[in-house]
Amino acid sequence: MQHLLQQLLQLAHSQSPLPCVCLRAVKTHQVKRFEAEVATFSFPLQGTFSYRENDDWVTVNPGEMLVVPNARSLDIEYAPCKVSGEFIALSLSLAEEQLEAARLLLAAPASNDTGRVVAVSIGELLAPLNRWIQAMTAGIRPLSLHAMVEVVLKLYAMGCHGLMRPRDPGLAMRIRRMVSKDPAHLWHAAEIEQQLGLSGATLRRRLAAESTSLRTIIIEARVAEALRLLMTSELPVKTVAGRVGYSSVASFSKQFSDRYGIEPSGFR
Repeated sequence: MQHLLQQLLQLAHSQSPLPCVCLRAVKTHQVKRFEAEVATFSFPLQGTFSYRENDDWVTVNPGEMLVVPNARSLDIEYAPCKVSGEFIALSLSLAEEQLEAARLLLAAPASNDTGRVVAVSIGELLAPLNRWIQAMTAGIRPLSLHAMVEVVLKLYAMGCHGLMRPRDPGLAMRIRRMVSKDPAHLWHAAEIEQQLGLSGATLRRRLAAESTSLRTIIIEARVAEALRLLMTSELPVKTVAGRVGYSSVASFSKQFSDRYGIEPSGFR
């Protein structure tokens, strides 16, 4: 297992484009109501993850994989390693095609169970994770996707049935993904209504039924992309603000801290 951890750490330091993101921090950060939009696997390599979905905090250590089986909101905390002084993790969002492939291979009835967020030992997944790393290192994307499908199948056998729950994104999630693709765009209600084929009244009514609003969705999509940029790059806060559609750093900082409970400059 130690060898696998070293391989994952080498992958995190790789300059090659990867189908996952490397998260880094040098201070402990707590992010409130982090929105995982899809099934996500995260590997702490130096330091620890902690998460809280209901009441209790659970810590995920190097050698474990955090499994978020489907879209949900949870509080998370990153804490640097006491020896190196740095937090490093890899995080992978699963494509719907990978989950659909697993459903077809299992030929099992679709699960309505959302499942729980869990931490599992990577020792339980050594063979497919090794194949995944080898395929990504070699730049063979189809084999890396295939290896991750095998990981999903093994997790299902271990009881993570929530991974097989069909994704049925609500209207809010559809709009959020639309905005996330181009967060710097000046989004107007009329443009979104046209793209969705909905009248303004219908859009407002359906979003109210999901306990949200168009303005809230646009803000959350933008600051979520900002959080990703702050955790995966060394871009200045002003540059991050511009990339997600804010001309004012002060306005961006307020929206970010209102959402996550910490100033964006705190990540630096």
